[in-house]
Amino acid sequence: MPLFRQRLSSKPVWYVALCLGMAATAYAAAPATKEKEKAKDIVTTKGTGARLEFIDQMIRESWASANIKPSPVARDEEFLRRAYLDVLGRVPNIAEAKAFLGSKEKGKRAKLVEYLLAHPDYQKNFANQWKVLLIGRQNQGRTINEKAFRDWLRRQFADNRPWNDIAYDLITATGNNKENGAANFVMSHLEMGAVPLTSITTRVFLSQQIQCTQCHDHPSNDWKQADFWGINAFLKGIKTEEIRVENATGASVIDHVEVTDMPTNAFSSFERRDARVGIAFPTFLDGRKISQGTDVNRRQALGKFITESTNDNFSKAFVNRMWGHFLGRGFVHPLDDFGAHNPPSHPELLDKLGQEFKASKYDIKGLIRWIMNSESYGLTSSSTKSNEKDETLFSHMSLKPFSPEQLFDSLIVATAAHKAGGGGDNETKRNEWMRQFQFAFANDEGEEGSSFQGTIPQALMMMNGPLMEQAVGGKPGSFLADLLQSAQQHGGAVDEYVVNHLYLAALSRFPTHGELTFARRHFSSYPDTIQVMEDLFWALLNSNEFVLNR
Repeated sequence: MPLFRQRLSSKPVWYVALCLGMAATAYAAAPATKEKEKAKDIVTTKGTGARLEFIDQMIRESWASANIKPSPVARDEEFLRRAYLDVLGRVPNIAEAKAFLGSKEKGKRAKLVEYLLAHPDYQKNFANQWKVLLIGRQNQGRTINEKAFRDWLRRQFADNRPWNDIAYDLITATGNNKENGAANFVMSHLEMGAVPLTSITTRVFLSQQIQCTQCHDHPSNDWKQADFWGINAFLKGIKTEEIRVENATGASVIDHVEVTDMPTNAFSSFERRDARVGIAFPTFLDGRKISQGTDVNRRQALGKFITESTNDNFSKAFVNRMWGHFLGRGFVHPLDDFGAHNPPSHPELLDKLGQEFKASKYDIKGLIRWIMNSESYGLTSSSTKSNEKDETLFSHMSLKPFSPEQLFDSLIVATAAHKAGGGGDNETKRNEWMRQFQFAFANDEGEEGSSFQGTIPQALMMMNGPLMEQAVGGKPGSFLADLLQSAQQHGGAVDEYVVNHLYLAALSRFPTHGELTFARRHFSSYPDTIQVMEDLFWALLNSNEFVLNR
């Protein structure tokens, strides 16, 4: 291990960042140098730049009422990195960063939004997010076809299908789970008489947490035990059948699972707190009922109740979840806990956005445009004395820790680690590294975590894990070796070229004057250029600025 990294490897990540002046607010100065060559401009994609003025107006009114002033507009490099992480789930590569930062085109941020929404990584990222939300990150068992489910989600986002259609298909899915990937959502939650399916259906699609009423009436709102079991009764009679085939060795293996609805058990029984047995027939949360006979498909009826246009909670639940994804916090927080006990920070704005989303025919990309083109989304994450205590009014951008997928894909994009060492079986390598990430993100109970929180296993993984070793290695064929060769052929100062590109790769920005001066001094102090490059890149990737979405 290079000497500088040996000295720093025993220090916490914040110390490494401090040593090199890489705190998130350290680059207020203009870039120290400009690249001579011009990269291809990727922000010329034509788009509407759709903006809903009432969003900004209502948010400003909340600032005025609280007597706070918003933070300044985010610099281009901050907005660029934020937008890539939120839409594509990764940082921009060097070419993408150069193109945007070098563009002087008017309205380039709105055009960047259009470029990102048209990028193939958009549907990949949102499919991954919703796969984790709907069935979890860990392997659910051999009968769950995670690939088919992810592929199904990917097609929905690629086609920009209306959210109400996607939700209805998920709630009512039947058939071959390999051919109809949506069926894997239902299959993932059928244990204990579909109790988990009852909970996640209301929580994800309506932001109603009725799961605690499984055993008793809700202590702080109007939900009763019968409300939970009334929804559960819609989900009775779901049957799964494993279809087996012989493989090449003659062994019997599961080919797929068939999901069907059996016209039986049109009620749920449950134990009341007074030890009596309760009976609940299919009843929606607003009290509407359906036939108890076999003349109606209960799941289809539930899907219709949830997604129909008169159900305002359906549209508002999705709006709130998407606002939380992009702004770091929803109007209602936690995202999936609507109710009188947990009022929204901006009730009129949430209502109006929900109505606009419904009027757009549940256009997901349209909603993303409205959010990303809003004034709040474009603010810096650096707070001021006026708004430093604000956590609910969106006067500055919230800091958002990386998810495991964001961290992994960003490392791959920044370092090309999957190509180092002559390539090889990249899919096998990726799966091995992703298992390591999932282990590092798990909590003390072994349950999966959702974000990078700087735990000891996570810090060790970033400092000394096999992915990091390969990512910052300078062997032939690596990112660093190729960068050095490019710098030597470029014709200018090698160290300046290298430092600029390392910062662009890791942090999506050019170094400040102080950072460039410090790094060039380090280059001149050691004869081994590759070793210095390894040290600098390692420190950048282990800085707070890299692992936080600002």
